[in-house]
Amino acid sequence: MTRRHLLQEGQSYTFRSYFEMPYEADEILAELGYGLLKTRMELPRSDRNLERLPELRQRIDEFLLQVSLSSETARRETLVAPTLLEVARYLLLCPF
Repeated sequence: MTRRHLLQEGQSYTFRSYFEMPYEADEILAELGYGLLKTRMELPRSDRNLERLPELRQRIDEFLLQVSLSSETARRETLVAPTLLEVARYLLLCPF
């Protein structure tokens, strides 16, 4: 079976044009000879007591199993919005 080509030979693509394509990121990367590995990042840690962090992590982990993150809207609503709302909550409760 012949593999379909997503990219047109001789066509110039911008970074943005890849995001406008109707294909998943792993399909585009495969076309370019690369793969996609989804893994948890370890970011710098805080000594503050973030009591709701485990629940946020659990919600995001559950969402990631159900949502394709190929669109900006999906990323924003699944990952960014819940995280920023929690950050805002901590900042409102934090005495400076």
